[in-house]
Amino acid sequence: MAAASVLIPLSAINQNGGTLPPSALVQHSPRHGRSRAASMKGKNRYNVLENRDVAISKAVSFVLKRAVLQSDVEEESEEEEEESTDRLVSTDDGWVPVSDLLQHSRITDLGTTLQDLRRIESVGSKARFELRQRPGSDAEATESFQIRGTHKRDSVQAPILEGEPLKADAEDLPEFVVYETSYEAYPHILASDGIQLAAGAKYITFTPVTIDADGSESRPNRTSDADIGIWVHLRTALESEPSIVWQRTAAGGIATANEVPKSLWKKAVARRQDIGLLFEDGEVRKEVPEGLRGKGSKGKAKKGKGSFKSRGEDASDSASDE
Repeated sequence: MAAASVLIPLSAINQNGGTLPPSALVQHSPRHGRSRAASMKGKNRYNVLENRDVAISKAVSFVLKRAVLQSDVEEESEEEEEESTDRLVSTDDGWVPVSDLLQHSRITDLGTTLQDLRRIESVGSKARFELRQRPGSDAEATESFQIRGTHKRDSVQAPILEGEPLKADAEDLPEFVVYETSYEAYPHILASDGIQLAAGAKYITFTPVTIDADGSESRPNRTSDADIGIWVHLRTALESEPSIVWQRTAAGGIATANEVPKSLWKKAVARRQDIGLLFEDGEVRKEVPEGLRGKGSKGKAKKGKGSFKSRGEDASDSASDE
């Protein structure tokens, strides 16, 4: 049976600021304009349904990306300094005191503690930052730690180079240098025939690796969690491509401002053991599984199916969707 119409006097609407009162038949207020969820106000700037660790990681990443370099602060005028009062100050290689970070409004809104940051970093998959402790300091004290953005390195500045360019006859050369990248970026690097400078970057940074007598790897830094490592035999690269200038960085890495062509790649290896060897001695051994390539890495669709081919197989189909 159809419900009877309910007439609402115009005076009732005017008294309510132009908004309809609750229906006599359906006991809830009609939505006018924005939904209740969209109009909720509060200190937390993130979706309340989002995992708290992810929310903290995003907030930390946001703040670190906008940190001001100490060298820039020293050159700022008083007016410019007032405009950047809500920004943190970082070292030239991106490190910020954790004690300063935890006082930023975006971080305090989430009730973030040092324990939260250490837990998120230990998980790895949720972390967009890395921590380091001053040698000999209290492991429980906030003042003992520094933090900077990691993995994609959006907030990390150009590496500081030191020493003279490396020579092929040097005795202390690392055996290999490894360029670390993601599953999404690797197909683009492979199709471009070499490792190139990222937009806005001055150098390409590699991790030096030495293979010990027992076959284990020695690296100056902690174990990497990058998706893929592209290996270059450094002495061979110096001998065969003398135009490429390699230099050490203050952080213990190896950097170059030149493109590193595929002809110098010894191998490319995925971190996941079920994927393993992708490239070796000039030949593609395996492709990155389609589900890991990301939206822009599948190449042009062909008869309803996306495929990626190296430039050597079919140059017409290797363009990626960007």
